[in-house]
Amino acid sequence: MMRQLGDPPHIDIAIKDAVEQKLADAGYKAVDASSTTGGKDYLERILGLIRSTGFTIAIFSEDTRSTAMANIALELGFAAMSGKPLIIVKSKNGTAPSDLKRTDWVEYDPYDVASFEENFGKALQELSTFEHFERDLLSLALEARSIDCAIALERCNKGFLLSAERSFIEGAKTILARVDGIKDDVNISDLERLRLEIKACIRQAEAALD
Repeated sequence: MMRQLGDPPHIDIAIKDAVEQKLADAGYKAVDASSTTGGKDYLERILGLIRSTGFTIAIFSEDTRSTAMANIALELGFAAMSGKPLIIVKSKNGTAPSDLKRTDWVEYDPYDVASFEENFGKALQELSTFEHFERDLLSLALEARSIDCAIALERCNKGFLLSAERSFIEGAKTILARVDGIKDDVNISDLERLRLEIKACIRQAEAALD
């Protein structure tokens, strides 16, 4: 979730709580920049969080301060760069930045929470479209005579983050088998890096299921 963290206004907190409840009902766990700490560069940490999630949610209202809106816009850019599905949730009176004027969003009205819950639930259901999209593209990639392993791995990663289905882990194992089939006497550093990334993806996904 991308939102104002320091001293957020009451309406932003109400939206966050409503979003978290609907996510929990759907089996999702919400994370934001406050979910992790450490000595990493802040932007690097945010980008890592975005990459490790299945989709992103931006939350703002008419009371969200301008500096927080700037951070949200930056994180939106990271999410778009990473190809993450996006759900925008704003208060009824909140004004979207000009770049988002043509973007669909879910409105939160404290006097009509039922409408928010219905519309946000529909937005979550639409995520299955992205899952099927990644599944179809992964199937095509694995069937190709000349497979682009890096792109196929990205399909596995995105599909698993959206669905937590083991079939995407099996897809990653298939990619690893293709990479391991290359002769050992071929010394290509990028190939070894890809091999390690595939193994890490498999281990992390299996640990998440366990």
